[in-house]
Amino acid sequence: MTIGNALFGRIAIDNFGKIQSEISDLQSRISSGKNDPRPSTDPMRAAQLSAMREQTGAVDRFTDNARLAADRLTHADLALDEVSNIGRQFLNIAQQASSDTTTPEGRMALKAQAVALRQALVAAANRTDTMGEPLFAGLSGKTPFVDGPQGVTYQGDGGRSVLRMTETAMLATSLNGGEVFQSIPTAGGAKGDMFKMVDDLIASLTSPLAEARPYRDINDSGVLTPLAGREGQALGFTLTGPKGSARIEAEVAKGAPGPLAAAINAASAETGVTASVTADGKGVAMFAFRASFRISDLSSGGDPRAPVATLAPTDETGATKGQVLGLRDARLTADAMVGAFGDATNHLAAQRAEVGALGALADKNLDALAARKVRLQEAVAGLEDLDVAAALTRLQTLLLTEQASQQSFVKISGTSLFDYLR
Repeated sequence: MTIGNALFGRIAIDNFGKIQSEISDLQSRISSGKNDPRPSTDPMRAAQLSAMREQTGAVDRFTDNARLAADRLTHADLALDEVSNIGRQFLNIAQQASSDTTTPEGRMALKAQAVALRQALVAAANRTDTMGEPLFAGLSGKTPFVDGPQGVTYQGDGGRSVLRMTETAMLATSLNGGEVFQSIPTAGGAKGDMFKMVDDLIASLTSPLAEARPYRDINDSGVLTPLAGREGQALGFTLTGPKGSARIEAEVAKGAPGPLAAAINAASAETGVTASVTADGKGVAMFAFRASFRISDLSSGGDPRAPVATLAPTDETGATKGQVLGLRDARLTADAMVGAFGDATNHLAAQRAEVGALGALADKNLDALAARKVRLQEAVAGLEDLDVAAALTRLQTLLLTEQASQQSFVKISGTSLFDYLR
């Protein structure tokens, strides 16, 4: 086939354009240090890059979650530190209140301190994180604790907020208020509520419960008067007389102490104490012949934050001859208060240790995610980054090819028929 000058020129110019385009593209990639990002140039590399970028995005999201978890757990740790300090102060108040040397003025000062600490405790329990989300509300997002006429109540739920740390791992970012403040293990096995314990302590420092006693000894005879309402309620106590001890249980109502007298007489063989209803029908006259007896460990089906009965010594005629003292429920004795806040202090220390462990896990996840991101970045760089030495060699080859092609084109295009005839 014969090629004319015009067709030859067009072909040559097209080839020069391709070479120049490749040179320009190669120079651009050398200046940026990156491979050609187009999938058409290397489909396998493009697929690998896409997978790496997707993993990098996931790692970025997990890292944000880990930072948020670490922030929430740090706030929770600070809040629990404050709550623990408050709990220790309540324990100190309970210990001081248990002392027989504490004066009424001293009890008033302790009560004022306890009321102020109660407000601080509610504020700490309602603490939020940097985003304004409550730390101890579980999954509800509500203000966890509300102070009302019935005391402090929990408005949250039993869940725990969690965040995803990896494709397969989740991490709790807080504890719920029920676990921290309403599940305090006690010696009896029941779960204690810290806010109720605080209200019990304040009640024990307030008249008339402050003047009531957990037990009382009586010589020879005395009158026990239950402080029950008309509806009636259970009353129990340990009666210790000259023969021994027995547990007395009876259902009592205002103006109806007969069942209580009957229960005492039923145990008379064990205790050596007899009883009868007083002339006014309000109380029970108790008698131990030439001996003393003790009433202790009281329990009541009514409000434990009020005296459950009164006990007064009497003479041979049945007239009161000494101080009438109130008796308090065993749940609100000084020893019980000290023990309860001791349990609360230990429980809060365990809760803070758990938050600390979760915080350490969040930090470990952050370190692992940072290392994982570095590896992904290295892998992406290996796929994206240009082999500069190979690119320069290729560029030099293209430049030489271009130069040789141009010289050949000039020489061939300048040749005429007369050059061949010669």
